[in-house]
Amino acid sequence: MKALFTSAAKIFVLCALLSSSALSHTPAQTTADKDIQKKEAELERQKLDLEKRSLELKRKELDLEKAKQELQYQETGKSMSMNLAGDVLFDYDKAELKPAAEEALQKVAVVLSLFPESNVTVEGYTDSKGGPAVNLQLSRERATSVKDWLVKNGGVAPKHISAKGFGEANPVASSTNPDGSDNIVGRAKNRRVTIIVDKPVTSPAP
Repeated sequence: MKALFTSAAKIFVLCALLSSSALSHTPAQTTADKDIQKKEAELERQKLDLEKRSLELKRKELDLEKAKQELQYQETGKSMSMNLAGDVLFDYDKAELKPAAEEALQKVAVVLSLFPESNVTVEGYTDSKGGPAVNLQLSRERATSVKDWLVKNGGVAPKHISAKGFGEANPVASSTNPDGSDNIVGRAKNRRVTIIVDKPVTSPAP
């Protein structure tokens, strides 16, 4: 009987020691687990953030390519150009931008955002209807309207953009058909705004 009591006492003491040991390690173990979970959550957040940025970059690249196609984007040795149909931007014989012009100008702003330090020239052109002096003034006013929109809404710095009007000069299409009749399509092509962007100057490698 005494031996049984002694064995039971030993078992009780052993259980108490084990319990005490477990309790003494539980808080530290719990803290470590929480730290690991916190780090895993942070890594997952960073992964999602990178995926989001990657998708955003791809979307911007697609928007840029679409804008270039719609704006007849061209490159030469020292500059790039984009063309906007005058009839898209303005009502006939007017220099105030139409509400529908904003969509086209936003595409221009997308391209210009890639060249924040480049000089930009907005060139206005008209068809040959009306007198040369009237057309020259109208082309200047139209170019200025586009310039002002790009400064106000397109993020272009005022010091990097200018406006010029050329009237009916430099037509891109004939205003008359071979039979001498009026070429409506040709006149519409000549009513345009061209945006010239100087290519950034690359410093030579040392």
